[in-house]
Formats: sequence, C-alpha cells, structure tokens
Amino acid sequence: MTARPKPLKLGCSYGVRFSPDGTRLAVLGRELALWDVAARSKLWRGKFIAHMSGMAFSPDGSRIAIKSTTGQMAVVDAQSGQLLLNFQNKKDREGSGPAWSPCGQHLADGGWDGRLRVRDAQTGEVLFMQEHAGEMLRDACAIDGGRRLLIQHGVKSVDEGQVQPPDYCSVWDWPLQAGGGRVVLSLPGIMSCAPSPDGARLAVLHHAGGDEYLSVHAIDDGRQLATVPVEAGGGAGNALRWLPDGSALGRIGKGKLLFYGWPGLDVLAQEDFTYPCALDFLPGTPLAAIGSWEAGMLTDLNVHKESA
Repeated sequence: MTARPKPLKLGCSYGVRFSPDGTRLAVLGRELALWDVAARSKLWRGKFIAHMSGMAFSPDGSRIAIKSTTGQMAVVDAQSGQLLLNFQNKKDREGSGPAWSPCGQHLADGGWDGRLRVRDAQTGEVLFMQEHAGEMLRDACAIDGGRRLLIQHGVKSVDEGQVQPPDYCSVWDWPLQAGGGRVVLSLPGIMSCAPSPDGARLAVLHHAGGDEYLSVHAIDDGRQLATVPVEAGGGAGNALRWLPDGSALGRIGKGKLLFYGWPGLDVLAQEDFTYPCALDFLPGTPLAAIGSWEAGMLTDLNVHKESA
C-alpha cells in the first residue's frame, strides 16, 4: 500500500488555487508562490505588486492574473514566474478578484465603486466598462468552463428611513456588452456565493433576521432548491467552494472547515483549522488546498465521512 504524502505547509496564504491541469498550486500570501503538486516543491515566488488580494489562472494555465487591495492588476508568467504586465491602475480601488475570458485575451474585474471592467490582457487597455451606481462588485468568477461570468453585487447602504434593496448576482455572456448582465438571484444580505462545477446551481451564504443561511438556487431561474440555517462564520468565515464532482460544498467557518452534502445540505464533515480563509480542491483526488492567515496547508481531506 502506498503511503499518503505528508501535508504540505503553505504558511500565511490569503488565496489558494490549483492550475487548470491540476499539476500546480498557486498560493497568494505576502508573495505569490507556485508549487509543483506532485513533487511538493516550490517552483518560484515573487512580490509583483503590493497588497495582493486576488488571483486567477488563465484558461490554459500559462499566466496568473493578480489584483491588489488598491485595485491594481498585473499578469505573471506561470512557467517562469516573471512579471509580464503591470496595469498601473492603482486608483481603481478594491473589489472583486480578476476573471479571464474563455479565449484568455481579456480580463474582467469589478470594483467597490460599482464599475465592471474588461481589459486587454496583453496591454491593460480598458475595452469595456459598465457602471452600477450605488453598488459594490464583490466577486467575479468564470462559470460554464469560462464561457460565462458571474458577478456578485452588493448594494451600498441607503439613507435612514429608506428600505435596503437586496443584493443580487448577475450572469454575463462573453463578450460582455452594455446591459448584457442577467440577474439570476436576488437576496438580502448575500455574503458569498459559489457556482456549481456544471454551472447549473448557485450556492449562497446569506443572512436574514440575525441568522445565517446556506441556500442553493438554480442559476437559470433563481429557484431555491434547498436552504439550511448555519452557524455564524465571523471574520473571513464566509468563503464557499463546491467539490469538483458537485457532491458537496466546502465552507470556511470560524476556526473550522464545514462540508455540506448535495443534495440535502446535511453536514458531512467538520475539520478544525487555524484561521482558515480560502479553499480549493483538486479534481479526482482527496487533495485540498486550505488557505489560512497563519498556517495554510495542502492535504488529503476525507469529506464523505460521518460527522462527529
């Protein structure tokens, strides 16, 4: 019997993401580092822009887009670890992480100023922009193999006495066009969302009446397929991630990882963890990358086990 490899310590890691082919792991902390998954060896590391907060592999895995807390973006060569382009857009401010077009030629991102932008990934030129007044664009991610883009919209606070509008999620087809986003879900208090691997369902962590809920909705018409009350996460305890086969949802909780089976959203497993903040899974394996403000890790996780 082959011994399982020991967990790989990743240290402080705000973000973790496997490459499209699963051979490498990008870890975002004080620096961006790339690891060889099989060899458990670091290929390179670098601090390309200050205060990095988001990243995404290009569809072919050859490049990594990064974004900072000031909104600044850059593109790094995944093979050599060399900076290919610094967009020099320091004034765009924070918002969602970057998301690639399916052709790998364009990069989309949203800002807390409500602006959705598409840039040329080779030059940084802004090719498309749409403003969403009074909103914060909190997340952007590729769905349907990158053919569509999901945007999470957070509605800013309203004046005293006015009703707070619900947050919502929109889906855009590439290439993005003015007015092209379709609202697929509207809920008060959306904290995070995660599209299923097949792009058919959307998991949402949201709050209402002082309680938190995990819900799953159909992306085509927003129908609620399931919902359960969950314990409050707190801090960075909001991130959601589907397992690659769609059989469960992983959630970053307060000092723990929680896994909910699908369908049904029953708790399958719980793992205690120090300051978790990010999560990704390697398809076809038990390997999970866990980001932590203190001690991230690449390790095997037995998700489909009975909870204690």
